[in-house]
Amino acid sequence: MFYVVSYDIVDDKRRRHVAKYLESYGVRVQYSVFETELNEQQLSSMIKGLKKKIKKSEDTIRIYAIPKEFREKILTIGTDKGSFYDKDIYIV
Repeated sequence: MFYVVSYDIVDDKRRRHVAKYLESYGVRVQYSVFETELNEQQLSSMIKGLKKKIKKSEDTIRIYAIPKEFREKILTIGTDKGSFYDKDIYIV
């Protein structure tokens, strides 16, 4: 499944750790937005790791599941940093 992960992390150090962690799962398409292609086990592992890296009382992470049939409807204006996922082969 294709997921969009966005975050609002208050602390610079935590934000860097979250960004570095998410780079191992997907492609950064904006400063605080990543696109990933994950199976259920990978999603669970990613979520578990993210929970350890944030302060729940201050930070927010949102994960949006995008079904395959809706991915072609993603509209990008400007540089498309997520085009990696337009192919039939995904590297995770």
